[in-house]
Amino acid sequence: MTLLAQLPSKLDLGASVKAQAILRALLALPIVLGGAGLFHLSGIASTWIWLLGACQLIYTLLMLILAHHPGRFTARQLVSLSAVLDPLVLSAWLPLMNEYGGLVVGFYLFTILGFGFRTGLKLMRVCQLVSIAGFSAVLLVVPFWREHFVIWLSFLVTLIVVPLYATVLIRKLHESRAHAEQESMAKSELLARVSHELRTPLSGIMAATQLLAMETSDKKAAKRAETILGLSKDLLHEINDLLDQSKYEAKALVLESVALNLPEQMERVRLTMEPAAAKKNLAFRTSMDPRIADWVLGDSHYLSRVLLNLVGNGVKFTDHGEILIGMHLLDESETEYRIRFTVQDSGIGIAPEHHERIFEPFFQTDSGTVRRYGGTGLGMTIAREIVKLMGGDLRLASELGKGTLFYFDLSMPRTGIPEERISSSEVVPLVNGKRIFVVDDHETNLMLIKELLEQDRHEVTVATGGMESLEILSSREFDVIFLDFNLSDMDGLRLLQLYRFGTVNPAPTFFLTADATLVTADKLKNSGAVGVLIKPIILGELRRAVAQACGLTSAKTTVIDQASSKSARPILKAVPAQAIDLTVIEHLKSISGRPAFLRELLTHAEEDIRRNCEDLVRALTIRDIECIADTAHALKGVCASIGAVRLMAVATGLMRCSREDLKRAEPRMRTDVTEASIATLDAIGNILADIDSKKPVDSSAAFLHTN
Repeated sequence: MTLLAQLPSKLDLGASVKAQAILRALLALPIVLGGAGLFHLSGIASTWIWLLGACQLIYTLLMLILAHHPGRFTARQLVSLSAVLDPLVLSAWLPLMNEYGGLVVGFYLFTILGFGFRTGLKLMRVCQLVSIAGFSAVLLVVPFWREHFVIWLSFLVTLIVVPLYATVLIRKLHESRAHAEQESMAKSELLARVSHELRTPLSGIMAATQLLAMETSDKKAAKRAETILGLSKDLLHEINDLLDQSKYEAKALVLESVALNLPEQMERVRLTMEPAAAKKNLAFRTSMDPRIADWVLGDSHYLSRVLLNLVGNGVKFTDHGEILIGMHLLDESETEYRIRFTVQDSGIGIAPEHHERIFEPFFQTDSGTVRRYGGTGLGMTIAREIVKLMGGDLRLASELGKGTLFYFDLSMPRTGIPEERISSSEVVPLVNGKRIFVVDDHETNLMLIKELLEQDRHEVTVATGGMESLEILSSREFDVIFLDFNLSDMDGLRLLQLYRFGTVNPAPTFFLTADATLVTADKLKNSGAVGVLIKPIILGELRRAVAQACGLTSAKTTVIDQASSKSARPILKAVPAQAIDLTVIEHLKSISGRPAFLRELLTHAEEDIRRNCEDLVRALTIRDIECIADTAHALKGVCASIGAVRLMAVATGLMRCSREDLKRAEPRMRTDVTEASIATLDAIGNILADIDSKKPVDSSAAFLHTN
């Protein structure tokens, strides 16, 4: 039996108590009145019948009041009390009913099974035992049942057997529910891991690439940096698709209703997608109905998301011809427009049998399409779901080899032009010389963000932990604070609360996080922060945040709006012989023109690796599985930052370590950590020595040395 079946949550119990009280009230009055009338006509003593009926109505009313206004009673106490009192109240009718007492058995079963389905098996058994005791007592006080013992016994067997059989069904029901909830939790954890594990390194990639693009005068290098940024944005787009799908399934994708200018919306889509079409020598045309003159109310972000997705697919699946976007007025009144949005291409087309399936999650027509064009198969699903939330339906017309037309119709309220027009393409004021505090326990991201901010001549102070940050904040004042939400010693939310509590004029604070899930969104909703920057962090977002903190722009920063089994794995596996990947070192050298930058970064990494490895060996020794996973995760992040591939492979394996793995191979795991850490620290020491001697980094320094 699952724990869920035995003990529902407090919220479930409260809802169960209210539902039972309402059902009891709805059934009590007609049953009491109807039964009393029936017994009166049958000649049964009506005075006692009416008195007992009045008592039952009082009990029903009292339980209804307590269910909605429990006072000192908890939901658990109320539901346990009703599991005893409900069958006792039914049993009180038996001495007065003679042969009609058989009707009570049906209500016994109704009550018993109700407790089973609503509250779990434990209270169902309590209710069943009280019902059996009450029905057994009637044998002693009612001559009719002693005279018809076989009938009484058949009813008693029913009270015993039916709930026992129902127990099996209820157990399966609760186990299925628990399994479904576990799968949902596993999916949420997976999305959180995808968000964190992919966004965090992607943040470093994009930040470093922007620095390269800003610092280089080589056109070829700038072109390569542009290519890296483009690919990084594509990857970020796929991550966002996964998270948007999760939000929609959780009914957490909420649309805004703000004033937007559709011609400007069309122009933004054109400016975004026309270069991609030009690279494939595709004509790109737009068609805007001139009768759409007024602004409308809608969600600019998600409308653009749908159009960009449709146009992006059109460009992807078209090798020659054109892409045409249209907004056409179907109907209008004084208060709203009825507009048809169209995206047409001359690409490969879609077979008729796939017209509906194309909107299914992860569906792609064939493996050849996947290999050639890529993608997750989520874009069209999310686009249709967003259009449905807007009140329309995304449809298509297509034939193989003749292109595809996607279209949807929306009713959009007309509105006047807002007094303050702030478009997404607004130039952010460039602010210089501010005192900025950055807190992040991921060393590479911390230093890269610092380098980006120093490009605008800000005075940047950094910290890697919560306690260190509190000490700095207690002694210095800052203009802006960027605070990582996930810190090793203290979560960012608590740090912000302590800072705001102890400061008269706290600086505007922005959270940094790679976790774009709903759990984190709920935590940050009323945190007191000005905004939230979602990793990967780019220079434009940092500049916008600083400008917003200084009151120079009202543009909002990016804000979050919204235990599975492990398969057996071999403990012994191949790991890279190379301790440090020198291509990563060369990349890090190119990020900053400061000679000390690489040395500072490697020194911090050396300290983090030594500390984390010591903690990891200690956790392995005492077999603390939670501490192992957390420490290995931190170690992996540090190793990934500097290209410590061997130690990163060991840390990655330990992150997925199960209790069974730990029992089997704990000594070997400690040996792996120790050997890999020694090799990595030696390699870092050799690289630092080369830096100090101003020699080129020796490639042999990155490999293991054997005795």
